[in-house]
Amino acid sequence: MIRLFFIKNKLKGKSLISNNDEVILKKYKEIAQKEKTEVIREFKTDLETGLTKKEAEQRIKEDGENVVIKDETHSWFYFFVTAFKDKFIFILFVLALINKFVGDDMLGTIIILAIGFVSAMIKFVQNYSTYKFNCKLKDKMFTTAMVVRNGKEQTVRTEKVVKGDIIHLNAGAIIPADVMILENKDLFLNQSVFTGESAPVEKTAEFNGANEIFSLSNVCLMGTSVISGKATAVVINTGFSTYLGSMGKQIDNKKEITNFEKGMDGITKLLIKYMLVVSVAVFIIYAFIRKNILEAILFALSVAVGITPTMLPMIVNVNLTKGTKTLAKKKTLVKNMQAIQNLGAIDVLCTDKTGTLTLDKIVLQKYVNVEGEEDLSILEYAFLNSYYSTGMKNLVDKAVISYGIKYKVKDQVADYEKIDEIPFDYTRKKVSVVVKHDDYYRIITKGALEEVLKGCSLVKINNEYMELTPEIMQNINKNAEDLARQGMQVIALASKKEYRGKDIFNSDDEKEMVFIGFVAFLDPPKKEVKNTIKELKKYGVTTKILTGDSQYATENICNLVGIDESQILLGTDVDKLSDIELAKTVEEVNVFARMNPLQKERIIKVLRNNGHVVGYMGDGVNDAPSLHNADVGICVNTATDIAKEASDIILLEKSLKVILNGVIEGRKVYGNIIKYMKMALSSDFGDVFSIFIASIFLPFLPLLPIQMLIQDFLYDFSQIGIPYDDVDEEFLIKPRKWDTKGLSTFMNVMGPVSSIIDVLAFLAFWFILGYNGVAQENYFQTAWFIECLISETLIIHFIRTAKTPFVQSKANPILTCLTMVTIVGTILAPILLHNIKAFHFEIMPPLYYLIVVGLTILYIILVQIVKKIYIKKVGDWL
Repeated sequence: MIRLFFIKNKLKGKSLISNNDEVILKKYKEIAQKEKTEVIREFKTDLETGLTKKEAEQRIKEDGENVVIKDETHSWFYFFVTAFKDKFIFILFVLALINKFVGDDMLGTIIILAIGFVSAMIKFVQNYSTYKFNCKLKDKMFTTAMVVRNGKEQTVRTEKVVKGDIIHLNAGAIIPADVMILENKDLFLNQSVFTGESAPVEKTAEFNGANEIFSLSNVCLMGTSVISGKATAVVINTGFSTYLGSMGKQIDNKKEITNFEKGMDGITKLLIKYMLVVSVAVFIIYAFIRKNILEAILFALSVAVGITPTMLPMIVNVNLTKGTKTLAKKKTLVKNMQAIQNLGAIDVLCTDKTGTLTLDKIVLQKYVNVEGEEDLSILEYAFLNSYYSTGMKNLVDKAVISYGIKYKVKDQVADYEKIDEIPFDYTRKKVSVVVKHDDYYRIITKGALEEVLKGCSLVKINNEYMELTPEIMQNINKNAEDLARQGMQVIALASKKEYRGKDIFNSDDEKEMVFIGFVAFLDPPKKEVKNTIKELKKYGVTTKILTGDSQYATENICNLVGIDESQILLGTDVDKLSDIELAKTVEEVNVFARMNPLQKERIIKVLRNNGHVVGYMGDGVNDAPSLHNADVGICVNTATDIAKEASDIILLEKSLKVILNGVIEGRKVYGNIIKYMKMALSSDFGDVFSIFIASIFLPFLPLLPIQMLIQDFLYDFSQIGIPYDDVDEEFLIKPRKWDTKGLSTFMNVMGPVSSIIDVLAFLAFWFILGYNGVAQENYFQTAWFIECLISETLIIHFIRTAKTPFVQSKANPILTCLTMVTIVGTILAPILLHNIKAFHFEIMPPLYYLIVVGLTILYIILVQIVKKIYIKKVGDWL
């Protein structure tokens, strides 16, 4: 599959021109100047039959597959090694070394290394499973090319294209390799991926003597795309030998860092700085109070390990992977995992109506003349135009051809011969074919009503040709409007007999034509779409329709599916508005009709500038700019190659319901990531705050370094289930942009709340249980080890939801099970490790456990009270 890595790497001016480029230019100029027959002979191919299957297979063996980026395959060992390449694991390794060589604490060192190893193993399992999953996913996402093999036209994957292949190019195709044009008709390419200029560039089969590779008139470069027209070409270079392939060796092919990655990188750096500052502060305070440098180092190291969020990479990775797999089961393929979070953030979804709001199975309903009467000749003209036009058959063409075959129209026009064609493009909005019958030529034009009418000067009424007067034009528009108000899509037809000849026939011949009638189609709305639009609105996503269809047909469908069509903006209206005026208008209007690609792209940009996160769903070549400029580009698997390349997410089913599933899943991913961050930061801050207080007033450490390490290990274990947790419906309702501004506020509130309970625990241990001297320090430390870890683990259930846990909101069974196992492990750890002196654990009396229960209940009540106040003041809990 061609990767549009050149979009990610901004190609400016001639900064990438090298000696290699000059070599390619010289080679291509030599080829371009040769006669077509000579080129065909040089590449040992045939214009009519192409290559044989055996020849193609042999050339792949000789030249390699047609790819410009090698997708490296990796073994499990690669992921095993890279699992240890993590900032947090590296920090733990450094801390372990310091702990061993400075503190001579072998047991503590082993535990620190064990924490790092377990974290790395979790990361290894997740990354390797993600890699295997993505390999399967990539196999479903590929681009294709139309080639001639064994005398037959067939579709092959782009990487299977070889030198000498004869390929057919139509609107919407991505050029699969470097090719030389042999035959063409009105071929226009988009070369902006190389030049940065979006203006269409015409290509012909004749050499123009240009001295720049992009200007060679009969050479098309891999990665450019066909805007309109058609061509037959021969492949002259593939893979890394192409201009695009050679460029890949010159530029840094790193992906552009997304906002999600920037946010995660910023959080990682913040947490590391926080860990360093706190650890140094603990060391200074403890060393100053206790006058014991070695103990201060060990204790500070233990604090550093405790507040190092080793699970963060795993939590983020598992969340994204889980989201990708969940969406894949719901017929949604995610090309970039980070697009899941962006999908959850969208608050505006822009889409066409055809196939999204409607069944995408339009049926020909009427074929009428200018007077509105059914006329078989109109159907014949429409059939000839649709049947003989090249390029991708759109829904209109398919409906006409299907109807014509069913009702024997094809047999009635069997003796017509196609002579010439002007393919459809999105500027003219029409297609013309020239047919020959009984030595007479006829041009038949089919397209948008207003565009066809512009080229007409006459009209056919009662088999007589009359001047197209304003009154007749008004009547034509009224008839079309009546059909459109019934929800039909109206396509106009015109014809004329004058044909200037094959080499000079062009769009200028689409003038002075005779308007002859309409064909009208019905594409009824999907049954479930009205409820889905309501659901999207419920989840804070406004659906806006951007379509090239007529105002009235669009208005009818929108009315049926519940989209506010009280205000409709036409493409011509958009062009009249300044950016400031349009910025205001797009907030008030949900339906935009008769839109061209540039107008759609402008709407997307204005919405984004207004602060919206925009999703765009499209499937045509004209949708590529909008797909690329949206926050999330969405297309279906049957879309044109260029649309699929520009998209972040590919749907196996064109349905708003599938997008709704993606939005919800994206918000779940964000919710679970933010849960972990708030849990980790608040508990770590609370622990550090408590340690500061204890260090000042206690004659001994509240926890030994070895105990802190075990505590951290058990707490990390409980959080493995967070990616699998459920998210409250109330959280999912609002669009969620990637924002970590509230983390510090949450930490500053919930950390001290935790410390209040810790201080009460210290008082209870000191005065009630009598652990008030150095002789009882092991009891005190064991007591806080158990109480602190139980409360921290249990409080996961209270932080994960804004509701009352266990009653109004229940955690996923996986998370519940892991937290319960952690609590049981916390109680059993001192009992099982009691006889190992290095751990300094003691067996606690029954009264202690009653105090722990009381403190836990008090903590729960306090958290719930603070939660309500926090939500009232801040607005959101998560």
